Amino acid sequence: MKRIIIALAVIVVLAAGGGIALSLNTNNGGAVLTASGAGHEVSRADVEENAKGHPFRDQEPDSVSCPGGLPAKEAASMQCTAVYKGRPKSMTISVTEVKDDQVTVDFAILDKSAKIGADEKK
Repeated sequence: MKRIIIALAVIVVLAAGGGIALSLNTNNGGAVLTASGAGHEVSRADVEENAKGHPFRDQEPDSVSCPGGLPAKEAASMQCTAVYKGRPKSMTISVTEVKDDQVTVDFAILDKSAKIGADEKK
């Protein structure tokens, strides 16, 4: 959880400098997934399927694409892309707890759709 907070703080600072208004959605509940295999990870398919059930602004994503499986290690995280009504959004999936093969994860969406600064002057 500390890693996601630090990462999100860095994103907020960088976005503020770039003139982007941010909206972060973390109030969508987590999930308990099952790790398996020699690498002791949650498969890419399982991560993507479970991520589809986590809404942003009361809307479930049309699709979720992740770069691979999620390691079953506390504080591990990865960036995925969730598509809502044709608009891609960055989704961070973070491991908060691991007990044997049970991996508890949280989902967070970063919305940088509203720009401020130069665009407002038009």
